[in-house]
Amino acid sequence: MYVTSEYYTNEFGGKLISHEELEKKLENACEDIDHLTFGRIQRVGFDCLYPRQQTLIRKAVCMQAEYREQYGAALINPIKSYGVGKTRVEMGNVTCGGINTTQDVIDKLEDTGLRCRVL
Repeated sequence: MYVTSEYYTNEFGGKLISHEELEKKLENACEDIDHLTFGRIQRVGFDCLYPRQQTLIRKAVCMQAEYREQYGAALINPIKSYGVGKTRVEMGNVTCGGINTTQDVIDKLEDTGLRCRVL
């Protein structure tokens, strides 16, 4: 795992996920991040990455964990938007390779260089 519960709480400042569920939620988020980076973190080894890349990955994991916590049930919903009268609601998520996430998470991972399809 790329993030500990201590990092999530103390460095990231996360408060959304309960302590009892935190390890599992972070593990699931790490799996999502691995998928979004095409398994490159595992292949290279997290400790072999540059410190800036490690920081971005840790932040992305925490953001993904909170996103999954906050919108978990809605993520598997096939409805992406709906409207009632003049009011319209759209989900602001991004789907990459079957993983639902936010543009902020994708941006952090893009900055690591590990999402480039040319590598």
